Amino acid sequence: MLVSPSTLKIYNASAGSGKTTLLVINYLYVLLKSPYPDEFKRVLVLTFTKKASEEMKNRIIQCIKEFSIQKIKKEYRFLFDYITKNFNLTKHQLYQRSEKILFSILHDFYFFSRNVSTIDKFTYNIIRSFFSEREIHLEMDIDRFLLKIVENILYRLKNSEKWSKVLIQSSLEKLKKGKNWDLKKELLKIAHIMVKENNFFPVKKMKNYSLEDFIQLKNILIKRTKIFEKECKKKGEKFFNLLEKTLIKKHSFIHLDLPRFFQKFKNENIFLNPFHERIEKYMKRKIFYSKYFSDKNQKILIEKNKKRILSLYEETKFLYKKNISNYLLDKLFLKNISILSIIHEVEKEFRYIINEKKIILNTELNKILYEKIGQETFPKMYEKIGLQYHHYFIDEFQDISFLQWKNIQILVENALSENGSAMIVGDPKQSIYRWRGGDSSQFIKLINSKSNYNKKIRSIEKNFRSYEEIVKFNNSLYQSISKIFNSTIYQNIYKNYKQKIDKKSGGYVEINFIKNSNQNYKEYIYLKIKNKIEKLLKQKYALSDIAILVRNNKEGHFLSEKLVEDGIVVNTSVSLLIKNHFEIQIIINFLYIIAYPYNYRKRVVLIFLLSKKGFFHIKMNHHDFIMKIIFLPLNLFLKKIFFKNSLTLNKLYNKSIYSISEDIIEAFGLLNKKNYAYIYSFLDFVHRTTKIAENSIIHFLDYWELKKEKESIVISNNINAIRIMTIHQSKGLQFPVVLIPFTDWNVDSSKEEIWIDVNPHLYNGFNPIYLEIEKNFKHIKHDNNIRNFYEYYQSNIKFDNINLLYVATTRSIEQLILFSKLGNDTSISFYIKKFLCEKKMWNEKKSQYIFGIEKKNY
Repeated sequence: MLVSPSTLKIYNASAGSGKTTLLVINYLYVLLKSPYPDEFKRVLVLTFTKKASEEMKNRIIQCIKEFSIQKIKKEYRFLFDYITKNFNLTKHQLYQRSEKILFSILHDFYFFSRNVSTIDKFTYNIIRSFFSEREIHLEMDIDRFLLKIVENILYRLKNSEKWSKVLIQSSLEKLKKGKNWDLKKELLKIAHIMVKENNFFPVKKMKNYSLEDFIQLKNILIKRTKIFEKECKKKGEKFFNLLEKTLIKKHSFIHLDLPRFFQKFKNENIFLNPFHERIEKYMKRKIFYSKYFSDKNQKILIEKNKKRILSLYEETKFLYKKNISNYLLDKLFLKNISILSIIHEVEKEFRYIINEKKIILNTELNKILYEKIGQETFPKMYEKIGLQYHHYFIDEFQDISFLQWKNIQILVENALSENGSAMIVGDPKQSIYRWRGGDSSQFIKLINSKSNYNKKIRSIEKNFRSYEEIVKFNNSLYQSISKIFNSTIYQNIYKNYKQKIDKKSGGYVEINFIKNSNQNYKEYIYLKIKNKIEKLLKQKYALSDIAILVRNNKEGHFLSEKLVEDGIVVNTSVSLLIKNHFEIQIIINFLYIIAYPYNYRKRVVLIFLLSKKGFFHIKMNHHDFIMKIIFLPLNLFLKKIFFKNSLTLNKLYNKSIYSISEDIIEAFGLLNKKNYAYIYSFLDFVHRTTKIAENSIIHFLDYWELKKEKESIVISNNINAIRIMTIHQSKGLQFPVVLIPFTDWNVDSSKEEIWIDVNPHLYNGFNPIYLEIEKNFKHIKHDNNIRNFYEYYQSNIKFDNINLLYVATTRSIEQLILFSKLGNDTSISFYIKKFLCEKKMWNEKKSQYIFGIEKKNY
C-alpha cells in the first residue's frame, strides 16, 4: 500500500516487520513519481531517535545512489525490482530519475538532512526561527539546570522570614513521618515535576496559586480531616464504652473482628479499608459469636445488646462511606502541599535563569511550541511552515507525546486538505516510553476513531527478522498473556497478535527457571550466563553476535563488571560506572573531606579505602587508630594519612578542582595500567563539569551525586565484544542471539506522582490536585473514585511492562535465552509459567523449557 494524495496511511507494524524498508519505499515513491527532482524539499520525515533518522538518511541515499549507477548490488535488487514493477517505471526511467534526484539532494544536502529529522530537532528548529533577534542555546543537561535553580532558591528563601517558616514546617512534617527531610532533594523533586511534559497542564494551573492560597487550602484540609478522625474516634470509644457498661468481653466476639474493627476507629487508623469481607458477612447474618462459643452468660449479654451493636456498626459504616473519599484525597494531598506551595518560587527562578542565560530546555520544546500555536498571531506563521511540506512520514508513532502530536497534527491535516499525503507507522506493543511522555493511546485512537480525511489502515504481519521457532514462541506467549488485561483494548492488541514467518526455518528458545538456589540470585544468574556464553562460542558465534538485555542500569553494571573480571570483552551501552571503581571512591571521599572538614564519617571511609589500597598498614587496632586521628583538625588529619606530607591544605588552596584531582591521584599513586580508563573518564567528567559550572568543590560534589549513576567508560563499537544494554536502548535493534538474564520484574507500579480531578469547591478552587501513587492503594476498595483511577493507572503500567517484555523477546534472529526466578502473580515470570501451563509443558521439578532444536557445538 503506497502513499496516495489526501490520504492518511496508518501502518500497525509489529517487531521485525521491516518498517524502515516500508518507509524508504514510500519515501522513494513520492520522489520518483514527482516531475521535480527537488521534491525531497517538500517531504518531512520525523523519527523518534537520532539513530533512526540517520539510518533513514543513509538508506535513502544508498538506494538512490544504487539506482542511478545501473549496477544494482544484491541487497538492493529486491527494492529495485519492486519499484520498477509497482511504480510503472522502466529501468531506464528509474536510472534517469534517480540520477537527477541524487544530484539535487547532494547539491542541497542541508534541506534533505533537515527534512529527515527527529521530532525534537524539528520542533527546536521551528522555535529557533522565532528567536532570530537573539542567540538561543538548547540546554540538554536538565539535572545541572535544576540543581542551579534549587541552590538559588535555597539561598533566597532561607533569608526570607515568610518562606523560612514554610520550609522548616515542610521539613518537620517529613521528619515526623520518618521520611526524607532534605530540602534540596524535595525542591529538586518539585523542579523535576515542573519540567516533566506529562505534568504540563496541571502544573500550568498550579502556578496560578499563591502561597496564601496553599496555606488557606492546607488549613481547610487539616480541619476537615481532624473533624472526620474525631467522629471516627467517637464511634470506636462508644463501642468500648458499651462493652464496659454491659460487661461484654472482647474475646466473646467471633475472631475478635468487631473489637479490632472499632479499635481502628478509636486509634484513627482508618486510611485502609477496615470493612473486610469476613466482618461484613457476619454483620449481614447478624452473627456475633461462634457456634462453638461456650460462655452462656456472654451469649445472653450479646443477644441482649445485639441491636445496639449492630446499629453502631451501621452508623459507623454510613459515616465512613459518606466521608472517606474526600478524607483519603485530603490526606494524600496534605503529604506534599507544603513543598508544592513553593512551586511559584521555582517558576520565577526558572524563568529568570532561562532569560539570563538565553537558553531553552530540551524538555520544554514541545510545551513552548504548543503554547505558541495557541497564540493569535502564531498560527499564520506556523501555516507558512506547513506550506513547505506536502508529504509527512512519522515513525514510531506510539512513542510520541500528546503535545508532540498536537503540534504536528495541524501540519498533517493541512497537507491532507491540500492534496498532500501522510504516512504514520507505529506499534502499540512497543510503547515503552510513557514515563517520558510517550502515549500509545493516541495511536490506538487514531486507528479506531473517525476522521475528516481519507484514512487507510494496514497491519504488517510478516516477520522478516526472526527464525520460525522464535516467531511461533512469541505468537503463542503473547496470545496467552493477553488474558491478563482487564482493558479490552489492551487485551485485543495482544490477542490479535500473530505474525507470519518469512521462510526462515529453525530458531531456538530456552527458558530457565532458577529454583531454590542457596547462592545469591544475581551471582547464580551470572554463572548461568557465563556458561551459556561459553556454549555459544563453541557453536561458532562471535562475541559481537550476543546481546544481553537488562531491565535497568544496575543489572547491566553488575553483569558488565563480572564479565570483565572473567576476561570476557564487553561493549555496553549500559557501560561500566566509574563511581564503582576503587580509586574514584578515594578521590571523591577526599574531595568531600576538603569540602566538609567536619564530616567525620567520610574520614573513616577514606581511612578504610586507603588501608585496602595498601597505602598504609594499620599496626594497632583499627578502632583505636581511627579514634586517635579522626577528630584532629583537617591539616593534622592529612599529615597522619600521608607518609611524606606530600599533600597539605596549603598546596590545595586556590587550585581548580581538576588540579586538585590530579594532585590526589599523584599523592596516592592511583594511576596504573588497569585503571587508566576509569581515571581519565573521571578527569574528563571534572573537566566538563568545571567548564559549565563555577569552580566550587561543594557544587561539583552536588553535581557528581546527580550524575554518578550515568558517568561511565565506553568501549569502542569496532571490537568483537558482547553487547549489554537496557531493553529501552535495544529498541529497533536486532542480534543473532539475545540473553535476558532477569526476566522477573514486577508488572505493578512503583511510587509515582499523579494528578487527579477533584471538585474545586471542596479544594479552595484547586483542580486537579497532586498525589503520589503507593502500593497500599490496592487495598482502598471502599472509594470508587480512587479505586477506578488506581485500576486505570495500574492497567497502563501493566501494559507498559508487558510491552517491555515484548520488545526484549523480539530482538533475536536465531536464539532467545531467558533466565528467571518464580515470582508472585505480579511478576513477569508468573505469566511465563502460566503460558507454559497452558501449553501443558509445566513441571514443578523441571527448570528448563525448550522450543526448537539447539545448534550443535563445533
